[in-house]
Amino acid sequence: MRRPARTALLGCCAAAAAAVAVMTAPAAYASPGTFSVLITAHTDFSQPVSSFDSNLPGCSTGTVVNGSGGAHFTPWGGNFVGTKQFTCDGGAAGFDVRVQARFGGGGSVGSWVIAGAWGDLAGMKGSGRLVGIPSDIGIDDNYAGTVR
Repeated sequence: MRRPARTALLGCCAAAAAAVAVMTAPAAYASPGTFSVLITAHTDFSQPVSSFDSNLPGCSTGTVVNGSGGAHFTPWGGNFVGTKQFTCDGGAAGFDVRVQARFGGGGSVGSWVIAGAWGDLAGMKGSGRLVGIPSDIGIDDNYAGTVR
């Protein structure tokens, strides 16, 4: 084989191998840009794991558990500072949210920021406001904000 033909063949093979590697690599969060997100955690105080639903592409439902931190109670209500771990149905993706909230008999208000994400959501960033509305079993925490 002549040298130019061999070089072209090797270049073609390298390009094909790179294309296969890209197609088989794990997908990182492919953000469509910044968009509004709404996540509702249906917190059941009698269970260690609760459910959530969201408008996140590929993660419309899943489970949420408390991570580090916790609640501090006072005579007039309390504060929650901690992390909640959201795992999408199937368990292959999810994200951690750092929460700071004040709560009382009428519900809760606070802020949140994504502290990390994995699986198809790896690289996702976001933040927003939290409003908790009491329910029959606990509280529906509504996380509204933006992600990218």
